[in-house]
Amino acid sequence: MIDLRLFVSALFIVIFVTGLSSCRENGPKDIRDYYFPLRELEDGLVYEYEPVHLDSLTPAYWYYRSFIQEEGVFLTGTYYEYDLVPLQLVREELVRNGMLVQDVYLYEEEADSSGQQNRTAVEVLQGSAFPFEVTDGSGVFLYKIRWAPPQDSGAVITLVKNRRYLKDTVVQALGATHDAVVFEVRELLSYDKEGVFEQEYGGREIYAEGIGLVYYDKKIGGSMALSYALKRRYPMNELEEQYEQRIRAAQ
Repeated sequence: MIDLRLFVSALFIVIFVTGLSSCRENGPKDIRDYYFPLRELEDGLVYEYEPVHLDSLTPAYWYYRSFIQEEGVFLTGTYYEYDLVPLQLVREELVRNGMLVQDVYLYEEEADSSGQQNRTAVEVLQGSAFPFEVTDGSGVFLYKIRWAPPQDSGAVITLVKNRRYLKDTVVQALGATHDAVVFEVRELLSYDKEGVFEQEYGGREIYAEGIGLVYYDKKIGGSMALSYALKRRYPMNELEEQYEQRIRAAQ
């Protein structure tokens, strides 16, 4: 039986990167300035995304932290549920022409008898997280991962994500106006167990200069769509304090 949480989690594996600092007529655009700001994230920041037009959904929390080391520059992103349980960890490496996914892990929400969350390592088949140069109307950047959910013996889930640069734009984010770039996203999620079930999804991502991802949406069959917009950024200890306040208020 398909694990609905893993399916939803796979839909929102958010992949990072960067914008528009130089442009030649009919030539490639350099968009690295629209990526998550690596130097600013050395101490880590929570990006809180709020659902758009669906008040019944809880916010999505991503904790981004960069590591600038002799052996390379890396960015990690950890997705937290509303109850502060981590469900995903993605680690990327800065390479010459973009960001390359090195590791992806999924965590079960429920802890085992020892109090530890079980972790599933995801196989990265194509690790293009985000390009640093794009050309108008052409070029598709491929991201593909595969994993075997431990609670569903014999099943294999594969996610293929294609991202295509659409246009430049301007957005309101964090109380100010920012230049931004828009990407079209196409996803194919397949569940293979005694036959293959496939589902396609369409959506958009918007990256603002000096901030990173500020908006994303995904169409989930028919007319249903899930949309999230960046509301705030703050240190991890503030998110922990928010959680503690909710616990005290519920007692």
